[in-house]
Amino acid sequence: MLALRIHYINLDLQVQDQFIMVKKVVKVISLVFVLLCSSLSSFGQYSSNPCSIDGVYCTDNTEKNGVIYSFYGDTFKYPAPGTSMPFWMAVGDVASRTIDTTFVSSVIATVLSGPGLLHGPSAQNISKYSHFNDWKFTVSGVYEIEFSIAGLFKDTVFFEVAEEVDFCAKVPAGCTDGGGDLVYPSTGNGGIIPVDAIFPITVGVVNSLTGQLDSSFFGYVFLEKLSGPGNMYGTLNMYGGRWLTFTDVRFDEEGTYLVEISTSLGYTRDTVSVDVYTPTESIHTPNYSSLSIFPNPFSDNVTIKFDDGERIDEINIINSQGKLVERYSSISSSTLDLSHLPKGVYFIEAISLIGLKSEVSILVKK
Repeated sequence: MLALRIHYINLDLQVQDQFIMVKKVVKVISLVFVLLCSSLSSFGQYSSNPCSIDGVYCTDNTEKNGVIYSFYGDTFKYPAPGTSMPFWMAVGDVASRTIDTTFVSSVIATVLSGPGLLHGPSAQNISKYSHFNDWKFTVSGVYEIEFSIAGLFKDTVFFEVAEEVDFCAKVPAGCTDGGGDLVYPSTGNGGIIPVDAIFPITVGVVNSLTGQLDSSFFGYVFLEKLSGPGNMYGTLNMYGGRWLTFTDVRFDEEGTYLVEISTSLGYTRDTVSVDVYTPTESIHTPNYSSLSIFPNPFSDNVTIKFDDGERIDEINIINSQGKLVERYSSISSSTLDLSHLPKGVYFIEAISLIGLKSEVSILVKK
């Protein structure tokens, strides 16, 4: 009888062990499934469908007269060495940026010239479109790259690889290795940019408690427009380490935009506000102005001088809608306190003492 009870106890323990093992397996499978779904979700963000992008059109009967890229023109301002800025390409009508969705072929990229090496896939297939997600250059400078598509089309693009930004020097608490949990963006112009001009933004990850930049970060960074009157276009995701500088982000209409920055690793997101302006046509802004203005952008005081030392007697400040907002006459100091002006872009007109010289330049209040 005792032996029988011991036998049943052993069976119960075996069943419990098997049950615990099954629970562990289910837990592991669930975890793998969650991670896989997360990975696929992140992948979906940086392998965007060009046909869903504003300003790009797709059809199965358009004229095939050239290569269409995610960037504009024959020069691509690429980020620093060791950093990837994914881009796509397709075949269709270049003028209207209409992709032929029936086109299927191979594309080969060849470096014709450049100061360093290109690491990444040099050949892919185009099926409607093709993504190059992992190109990294070894040295900054200009690279001439030829794309050949099945012998049907050849196109040459210049990749301008930027110098690396020392982001550690721009973060007050400096850098550390690890501990990052919060996205940290820094704009190169105070968040003020003309329509269709490049909006530079560098993104890293900081420790929310210490404020130190995490130099061990490595992954994808995504930009997404949350609000704004027009479209944000260009290259809106990047891949690399430490920190990433976007060099091909633009806005096509005047107004205020809110942009969210996120990563593939789930760090706490952040947002930036961007003011996009269109210079008024009623004001003539010369390509060259003999005015020296510093600092520009400014926060409080700004110093304005003629380069040849001629005295300024009158200054007019006009906003981006063409309205005169400030006028100073009989000026005794070249430094003005403009801390009361709202943030934005202004035109400044300086007139010499006897009115023989007048110059106009752009002034940015951050």
